[in-house]
Amino acid sequence: MFAKLKNGLRTCARVAKRTFGIKTEYKYKNFSIFLPADHMLPTNQRHHLKYDRFLPHLGKYIDHDGTVIDIGANCGDTLAAMIETNPHATYICIEPDDRFFAYLEANITRIKSYAGDIRVRTVKSLVGKNISSASLEGGRGTKHAVIGNEKSSHSSRSLDSILADLTCPRIRLLKTDVDGFDYDVLDSAETLLSTHHPIVFFECYFDFEYQKLGYEKTIRWLESLGYLDWTVFDNFGEIILRTKDIGQVVQLMNYVWKQNMKSATRTIHYYDVLATTHQDVALIDRALKDY
Repeated sequence: MFAKLKNGLRTCARVAKRTFGIKTEYKYKNFSIFLPADHMLPTNQRHHLKYDRFLPHLGKYIDHDGTVIDIGANCGDTLAAMIETNPHATYICIEPDDRFFAYLEANITRIKSYAGDIRVRTVKSLVGKNISSASLEGGRGTKHAVIGNEKSSHSSRSLDSILADLTCPRIRLLKTDVDGFDYDVLDSAETLLSTHHPIVFFECYFDFEYQKLGYEKTIRWLESLGYLDWTVFDNFGEIILRTKDIGQVVQLMNYVWKQNMKSATRTIHYYDVLATTHQDVALIDRALKDY
């Protein structure tokens, strides 16, 4: 009874904060950032021990002269957590949503007050190859692209074209979290992936069959580029399996697809997938062992 009452009070507090435009301060060890009042990160991390914890952990293993690309940077929460573990790398944060981008830039200013020498670049853009434009819809701290709403659409750019305008030291990690179209983001980075072979961490979320097929096609393409080591996490941040067989990854996607089709009981909603080439297998060995 007490737990239900406490959760109810927290929900009411979030609604009140959202109504009156009140921000939530989220604290890290040496600094803090602000999030929209309805952002679910604090709640999710309170209830799920490993939620959104792997990338900051992986950051400890990224070279100090390396670059991390964060697509779907949101309010800068992943950036903040990674800077806490590795303030020496270069970070490129890409976010298309007006509101989140404003939070992102304000939070970078806050972080720099703690560590002024951090190297962070921001880009306001939707990223994609075949999805040329989309509107951004959603709430509770996340937005997803919706195709077909021309009235409020954002035009996309390929990741390769965005990076062509920037000077980037060694690109070591590419993270993408754009709620359903991460395969299209990866497809737009052909030069980056075939030349630099960065570690790739992407959300594998799909509502529609064309999205699921898009992920399958992109995973096969990544394999053809030399990506041979795959780790799949559930949406709570726990490791499900590590494999060299992409057929097992597809089987897990089919598992969630059956739940989407309401032919199986819902357990999880999506996956995060970590992929690497042979050059970083030993690094991932160490990172996963300590996770």
